[in-house]
Amino acid sequence: MNVITRNGVTATQRNIAVKWIKRCLREITCKHYELPVDYADARTDIAVTLKLAGHRSSACERGVTIDMTSFNKSQTSLIEYPAFKHDPVIGSVEQMSPELALAGTIAHEVSHFVQYRYGPHTRWLRNRYRKPHGEGFQDIYRILRSRIVNPHLGSD
Repeated sequence: MNVITRNGVTATQRNIAVKWIKRCLREITCKHYELPVDYADARTDIAVTLKLAGHRSSACERGVTIDMTSFNKSQTSLIEYPAFKHDPVIGSVEQMSPELALAGTIAHEVSHFVQYRYGPHTRWLRNRYRKPHGEGFQDIYRILRSRIVNPHLGSD
């Protein structure tokens, strides 16, 4: 995993973000999800940029860019896109710890990375990975939210 930290991102913030990225990759590369990659290869494939720019986080087939500004400001909500903001698994959450809100953002962006990097080569994603927040993305995000982020919601 190649991690680039921009100005202002502390070592502690870096470690927290990397911890959640690793958790997401470890889960989604389990054998039963049938991705054409294992955890070690996925860690090698992903490039991570951590920044404090006050912009959106993003992802592509090369990696993820996570803006740590909302974590720095102790944001306690995860606001999702209108298409699925009311979904009970992948929808918006109003009250959570800042770290868990960051974890939700990371799960969202890692889902995009997996969608674009491995979607064309994965049987269950091949025909529906193209739309940015479509069915393929939502399936991946649902796995990561339900297995990695949501189990911690009650413990805040």
